[in-house]
Amino acid sequence: MSTAVSPTPTASGQSPAISTPQPAPAMTIVIAFYNNTRWLRLILDALQMQSMKDFEVVVADDGSSDESVATLKAYIRDYPEMRILHAWHPDQGWRKNAALNNAVRMSHGEYIVFIDGDCIPHPDFMKDHYRLRRHGFVTGGRRVESDERLSAMIEGFDRLPDDFFSRARRCILGSIFSKGALARLRRTWRFPMPFGKPLNVKRRGILGANFGIYRDDLYKVNGFDERYLAPGTGEDCDLDARLANAGIGHLKVSHYALMIHRCHARLDWSSEENAELYRRAREERLTYVDTGLFGDSPAPAGSHASAPDSGQ
Repeated sequence: MSTAVSPTPTASGQSPAISTPQPAPAMTIVIAFYNNTRWLRLILDALQMQSMKDFEVVVADDGSSDESVATLKAYIRDYPEMRILHAWHPDQGWRKNAALNNAVRMSHGEYIVFIDGDCIPHPDFMKDHYRLRRHGFVTGGRRVESDERLSAMIEGFDRLPDDFFSRARRCILGSIFSKGALARLRRTWRFPMPFGKPLNVKRRGILGANFGIYRDDLYKVNGFDERYLAPGTGEDCDLDARLANAGIGHLKVSHYALMIHRCHARLDWSSEENAELYRRAREERLTYVDTGLFGDSPAPAGSHASAPDSGQ
């Protein structure tokens, strides 16, 4: 199992920006990352704009280059007010699930949100996830699938502007008759929560690029299965299946916790090994796997106290 380290380790494993003891944050956001520093910088810019501030950031780095690590170090140094940790392991090919487990072990928040490193969150993203959180449930958001035009506009920013989501909506409107534009536009609208209750919540599986879960619920299945050594089938739906097998409910929301996803070719391929692991997880109703956060040991008792329920 890989070991999580900071780019500039201290005795606590934290970066200098948060080397002094601080109260545990209400939430952690984990960003899956591998070498795409341009989009990581834009994501971190968006996280600086969040309407809810009580969270830390953990970058789950699947073995990025020295140059990429140096770029992240520079960002951490330039913005010491942000709580940013860096969980890195050597590059041994695709080991995203191990990187995510590294990040969880390094994190402190009772509620953990996971996003991919090419998804830029709305300014109310963390607030929405906090309000949507529920013990015994994993909550998944959706994303705006950008086209080449929208991705190019976003990548052109030296620093993400405060009104980037409004600009994205205008960009979509500018090509409203193109394929998929109406669907993209619908997903840019964030709904209110009358009486604190979300609208249009469905009982569906999660999207690996945007979901949140209480730490204690993630521990029930020992986190991500590190036997998945390739992208595609299983990397996130395996976790989805094992959570369901463990009695964890699924919630999917369409107009909260919004994000913009970079335009890239869709991966429809999966390895035979992935497919077989996922088949076994479903058919054998697997829950806790030995190849996760804590090996074949149970989650450490009392490692994190349970946070109060949101009341939703």
